[in-house]
Amino acid sequence: MENIWLLTVIVVLFSTVQSVFGVGLLVFGTPTLLLLGFPFEETIAYLLPSSVLISLMQVLEGRKHIGELRNSIFVFCVPFIVLGLVLVLSDLLSFDIKLLVGVTLVFSAFARFNKKLQESLVKVLKQHTKLYLMLMGFVHGISNMGGGLLTIYATALYDDKQRTRANIAYGYLVFAISQILVLLIFHFDAYHIACVPLAIVALATYLTVGNFIYVKSSRAVYQQLITLFMLAYGILLITQEL
Repeated sequence: MENIWLLTVIVVLFSTVQSVFGVGLLVFGTPTLLLLGFPFEETIAYLLPSSVLISLMQVLEGRKHIGELRNSIFVFCVPFIVLGLVLVLSDLLSFDIKLLVGVTLVFSAFARFNKKLQESLVKVLKQHTKLYLMLMGFVHGISNMGGGLLTIYATALYDDKQRTRANIAYGYLVFAISQILVLLIFHFDAYHIACVPLAIVALATYLTVGNFIYVKSSRAVYQQLITLFMLAYGILLITQEL
């Protein structure tokens, strides 16, 4: 396959990001592959198996830290992931959500520098958790960008790196499995044999480079890095729309 080396580089790069923060392969890999001309269904077919393997490893390692998302994500988020993805794959909906997600991420990153604003954000999320999860699911279904909103949710509720990454990884794992099932039903032909070696590369990246960086980072450094990650990702999405 002529694009296998390009796909491998992208998977290694963003697997490293996901190994540290719990998200990365979909939130960065999706716009990257779309900009390179890959169809949406092929893009997620290449990235989802790799994302699942990394998220599964992170969930197994941090399962004791998983909190509110354990049950609520299935009830309030998954149905809207399925709905959004079905609408996109059926060509019934075409909507670019990048600007909204980008602005939200930038706002949330700045909020993390202001204690009062951060407390207000936590209060709002706790009061409207169900609605937020529904919105997050639909956004992810139609754009693969729900990882940004998931990061906001986890970083607002948790301040230690184990709980933050474990809850992000759990949500991301549920996201990816839901999408894989829908894609298997509607676009089975989107999957290629290359998905298997790419997933193995992603797992190898996690077990070597990515998880090493995560383990070596202190709590304070991790919180600073994830804030910068949210800010950079938000700015990237905004500039793509301007």
